[in-house]
Amino acid sequence: MRQLRSILLTGGAGFIGSTLVRHLLRAEGLERLIVLDKLTYAGNRGNLIGPDQDPRFGFVEGDIVDRELTASLLHEHRITGVFNLAAESHVERSLDSTSTFLHSNVIGTSHLVETCRAAAVPLLQCSTDEVYGSVSPPERFVEIRPLNPTTPYAASKAAADFFCLAATRCHEQDIVITRSSNNYGPRQHTEKLIPSLVHAAFHDQPVPIHGDGMQIRDWMHVDDHCRGMITAFLRGHAGAVYLLGGQCERTNLGIARSVLEILAKPSSLITHVADRPGNDRRYAVDFSKAVAGLSWRPQHRFRASFPLVVREIAANLHRQGAA
Repeated sequence: MRQLRSILLTGGAGFIGSTLVRHLLRAEGLERLIVLDKLTYAGNRGNLIGPDQDPRFGFVEGDIVDRELTASLLHEHRITGVFNLAAESHVERSLDSTSTFLHSNVIGTSHLVETCRAAAVPLLQCSTDEVYGSVSPPERFVEIRPLNPTTPYAASKAAADFFCLAATRCHEQDIVITRSSNNYGPRQHTEKLIPSLVHAAFHDQPVPIHGDGMQIRDWMHVDDHCRGMITAFLRGHAGAVYLLGGQCERTNLGIARSVLEILAKPSSLITHVADRPGNDRRYAVDFSKAVAGLSWRPQHRFRASFPLVVREIAANLHRQGAA
């Protein structure tokens, strides 16, 4: 039976990782939480202010590619479970340079898998619904759908998933994979869609939308995602994949219009720019397996929680401007 007693969380200084830190510190039975993060542009120690005052919390700056480091952490802290959120995740950066994505997402994950196997420590691999490519309505992604990644980022995450699945089949290694839809919430990097829209609108700058803006994404609050990962770690079957989604499909153009409405900004700020290469048309997630097998479902309602997130981002921008 998997335990949350002593956890190693990789990528814990990022958006989703720092939220997972907060959830794990509230989890029953947790005695130790070690965050490993190499603090690239997306990792920010500031995201961990507050949790880092908990005596159970520890931070190590480092790379999951470093097998000696991860092995020593598993041994020193008697780790009972690893959550792997260490990844390069910005799609547009993957279009310009694939090497960092190969290094972190593929080589790093494969090394971590081997280290966990040697130490007999279970692993939760955090993945993405982007590994499936695009899906036409009314279909939705299901776990067994063939992977068809479009971008280098999605390809690197698909490769990482295959390494995990191969380890479960060849070595009966205890690994669970979750694939989530798009997340929104506090502390998200400004390169991501929602913070970038809020930043532009707040400063009365053009709000850029790729192509016609009719690309559809399924949005899920980051708190729901983190609850899902913890539940999958505790209850999921070894070798299983679980999709986590928000059951909230919105077009990118619709998201931009909502941001402008919440901030009382004119729709004339919307500016259509050239579409991004490999920009999938629609993501949609069927998370019924997680409902049936994990008793998990999203709790946040987009119409209530999204305005709170937008206003929080804007409030932070206001404080930064006043400082």
